[in-house]
Amino acid sequence: MAKMDMTRTIQRIKDEYADAYDTMTWLSPESADAASRVRENLLTQIFEHPGNGPEWRFARTKLLTHGISPGCDFCGNGDWSCLFINGICNARCFYCPSTQNQKGLPMTSSLEFKTPNDYVDYVRAFGIRAVSFSGGEPFMTFERVVQYLKALRAKITDPLYIWMYTNGLLVTEDKLKILADNGLDEIRFDISADHYRLDALKKAKGIIPCVTVEIPAIPEDLENTRQVIRQLYDEGVNFLNLHQLRCTPFNLPKLIQRGYTFVHGPKVTVLETELTALELMRYTLENNIALPINYCSFAFRHRFQRAGALTRNALRVKLPHQDITATGHIRTLGITGEKPAILAVHHQLLSQAKDTDLWQLAKTYDQLFFAASLWPCIDFSGVTLTVAYTATSLKSSVSFRHSFKEIPLNRKKKVVIEKYPAHPGIRMQEDRIQEFARRFILPQSGSPADTTGDYPAEDLFAEVKGLERMTSGLAPYF
Repeated sequence: MAKMDMTRTIQRIKDEYADAYDTMTWLSPESADAASRVRENLLTQIFEHPGNGPEWRFARTKLLTHGISPGCDFCGNGDWSCLFINGICNARCFYCPSTQNQKGLPMTSSLEFKTPNDYVDYVRAFGIRAVSFSGGEPFMTFERVVQYLKALRAKITDPLYIWMYTNGLLVTEDKLKILADNGLDEIRFDISADHYRLDALKKAKGIIPCVTVEIPAIPEDLENTRQVIRQLYDEGVNFLNLHQLRCTPFNLPKLIQRGYTFVHGPKVTVLETELTALELMRYTLENNIALPINYCSFAFRHRFQRAGALTRNALRVKLPHQDITATGHIRTLGITGEKPAILAVHHQLLSQAKDTDLWQLAKTYDQLFFAASLWPCIDFSGVTLTVAYTATSLKSSVSFRHSFKEIPLNRKKKVVIEKYPAHPGIRMQEDRIQEFARRFILPQSGSPADTTGDYPAEDLFAEVKGLERMTSGLAPYF
């Protein structure tokens, strides 16, 4: 990470945590180097077992062995919506990021849905292919879950993968059968919320098609989790998902009590939890436990879940001559120059019978916007290329702070997508234009992940590479 970005990140976190910041044990530069070596050593040991299927997915942010749940694939590909069916919970897990004491309305992406039909129309409008029910604890409003599940199955004709998260405390066989009868594909148990007991999980086997355990990798539970993993395999659990613990102002006091080391980043994470997850994966491979495990790092969640949401929005509001980058931002390419040069490009495009929606000529004839697919058709001699980036946000109503587009879901409900500048734009000429194309428009590998490393701080493209390419790898320690 560039020094300037690091300084900004640290200052943002200091502002968020205020006086509590100085009470937290932060990873020092020396400790960061040591932790990085431990992580690399664990990864090396994991990949010493290639026959057991360790592999990276999603730009090396998600490590897995023996396979992955279909739901996790949909999540990484940006096709998933998590519906928080309520905001109440009957467990008091120390790592919970919020209070969980208000029943509230079902919501996703800050949007509330009073009726199942409204949510169904949202799923249909945004082309969502997978839905999960979360909370809170969904079983505390079981009838509500069933209503939304029934509506999705009755009104979405395209294939839709649906799963639910639960702590298992309220699970009964009768309720599991109701969920199965109404088309629930998968159920995910946080067994750490119930002291790693497997009673509820055992009830689900044979009723729900896919049974998954999804837990945070809790450092002080390492030995217990090793034993539980073998039990999960023996019970025929389909998948184990290990999460990285994330710190919030709400759960901070409890995390401090446990003596964790905190890591700076887009959000504050716990160092020990990532190393614990990798150690558990190493353990299963060395002991020939063929339980499919995936490590859901915060790097994955921050980069890919965010990109998925941005991309869904962008598809609804971008103009035909604009493109969507791998990170979900809308890119606008435009050339500016003398009228004869711009008109020459315009006539060249017309002569090649390209789709005329893919470019737009300014009324002054001195500027032309174009889609990246037209790049080989553009003569950049004597013109200036401008590249600008736009981000989007999904809202329930118009804020009037940015340009927006209303998306009707049905006759009574609509949502709003706002567009705002993610970067004001860079201007370039000649060799710089070709360098930009090499890095972002015409990549040799065709890979959406940025594996070229950090560019020099003075590099014109350093500040936009995060808007163009998905950064590869787990989060750096600093």
